[in-house]
Amino acid sequence: SAERPVAILGGGGRTGKEVAAALAKEGLFGIAMTRTGKNPVLPGYTKDFVQPYPEPVDVCDADGLIKALQAVHASAIVYCASASGKGGTAFEVDDIGVANAAAAAKALDARFVLVSALGVDRPDSKGFKMTNSLGGNYDKIMDAKRQGEEKTRSVLAKSKNYMIIRPGPLLGVKGKGGAADIELNQGDIIGGGISRDELAGVVVGALLSKRKGATVEVYRTKTRQKIQPEFDAVSGNEVTADTYVGLFGNVKSD
Repeated sequence: SAERPVAILGGGGRTGKEVAAALAKEGLFGIAMTRTGKNPVLPGYTKDFVQPYPEPVDVCDADGLIKALQAVHASAIVYCASASGKGGTAFEVDDIGVANAAAAAKALDARFVLVSALGVDRPDSKGFKMTNSLGGNYDKIMDAKRQGEEKTRSVLAKSKNYMIIRPGPLLGVKGKGGAADIELNQGDIIGGGISRDELAGVVVGALLSKRKGATVEVYRTKTRQKIQPEFDAVSGNEVTADTYVGLFGNVKSD
């Protein structure tokens, strides 16, 4: 509701904006929170449902973060923030910031959806090694994301009121078929690419689903591939559905 909106951390980024649009399409209200406090440019229809938070929100500032979330009475938190050239380092944003947001979700009894990355449990994979060695603010980002996931599960171990979403490479071409084109998987065995709008649909599906305490890999079905050559081509955990909420119907808890 407008009184208990979904807080989008990293609301000024490309994924955060797509999450805002996906919320609006479902008639859900949100608050876009950014590191700079600048008003993110959102489509016209989105502005009827998602408003910008007027002050900067630094995920590394635990006290400031929870105060901002308390101020808007957040019912759920979507974590889209990540290391960037102009922002914080991987360990600041993808590790410490995630832990701070999970702690805030616990304190507020809010649902927590974390956008992480495919392959964080596969340090021997080519994708992990390449991404982890980007350098600069992105240095060791996969290590940081893995620690952020682990802290989320630890902080929210009792309530299990979280979902961890692991997208593969983000595609530049928008999706056409919606949820019907998407496959969920578990075990960090199979992955593939996904567009930001499809990812946003999955995030909103996770918010609306009654499932709790699960980690899933998400990708466009046509792009599916093994994360490592020696893995089986089928994990046995594949899930498809006609709706984004339906994708979570049979996922297994961590």
